[in-house]
Amino acid sequence: MASIKKTPSGTFQIRVTNKLLPKPLWATFDTEEQARAYADQLEALLGQGIVPAALLERSTPSREIWTVSRCIAEYIRANPVPLSDVKLLDTIRSQLSTLSTGCLNYDWADNWVRSMKRDDNLAPSTIQHRHGALARCFDWMMRKHPDIIAQNPLRLLKRGFAVYTPEDEKILARSGKSAKVGEERNRRMDAEEEKRIRAILAGRPEEDLVFFVLALETAMRMRECYTLEVGQVDLMQRTINLERTKNGDRRQVPLSSTAVATLREHITKQGAAIQKRKGRLFSYWNGDASVGGLDDATSDVSRRFRFIFEKANAFELHFHDLRHEATCRLYEKTTLSDVLIARITGHRDLRMLKRYASLRGSELAQHLW
Repeated sequence: MASIKKTPSGTFQIRVTNKLLPKPLWATFDTEEQARAYADQLEALLGQGIVPAALLERSTPSREIWTVSRCIAEYIRANPVPLSDVKLLDTIRSQLSTLSTGCLNYDWADNWVRSMKRDDNLAPSTIQHRHGALARCFDWMMRKHPDIIAQNPLRLLKRGFAVYTPEDEKILARSGKSAKVGEERNRRMDAEEEKRIRAILAGRPEEDLVFFVLALETAMRMRECYTLEVGQVDLMQRTINLERTKNGDRRQVPLSSTAVATLREHITKQGAAIQKRKGRLFSYWNGDASVGGLDDATSDVSRRFRFIFEKANAFELHFHDLRHEATCRLYEKTTLSDVLIARITGHRDLRMLKRYASLRGSELAQHLW
């Protein structure tokens, strides 16, 4: 039998008693609908004489079970989670809103990944991003609430879990779909394309050219560029101080002589406009730091430069490719080690950094002579 009551904190707690359970089961949910759905599901199983294995394995005195949704909410509330992860976790939260932590095991993790392939037909990279965001949440839960999550099932998956298997392909083919293939993007901008782009930018607002040069000279991400404020730029020390990046880390980006000259001229010419924007170097962003506000700005900047690139006949070139190009140039023009380049670009994992280091074959051949 299940009973539901509202707690002082606004959540809903259920208490389930049944002769098949050694002790009463307590579980807390964000909404009454979630609590009712879980209670109905559990009572239906118990009515058939089935006790979920996860409940038998639990040994905590209170037998309290959280929902994945609550885990995500607590993780975001207690940690400076990068906005990219917040967005991913919001999507996951809406899909797994009623899932309890008592159901988390290897089989669940394997089935979740399989559903992202066969039901949602997501690209391997998207699956990896969602997996990574939720896995980091569960890692934190294990450290802070080991009585709720004792093991992270997402860490048990084998390497290559996001790659579509032949069985996945067969199942998708029955519904007229095809398996997604993970492709590492390595689009680079050649010299002629850069000349044409700069020619187009010469006839546009000055900040478009400054933004282009800044991305190409620093390997900064788009969002790091358009949220830049004048107080973060130290032209004397030739650095930009990024307080919070995609990874949630602080980072100091060195500036080339070209970047210093470009920024100095921009700040001098646009001083009044920058001051009116409360120190923001670019007008692309209105200062709204919410996920939606930043997503809107990212979409606007992406469309702006997609138009510029297409007009310059640099087809299939995306703004993010400038970060790729800038990173490659750091390898080509300097003798910096992988570790030092990673400090500039902000990559935590050197394996990710090497995805950007796709040097042209002709340039690599020059080192052989």
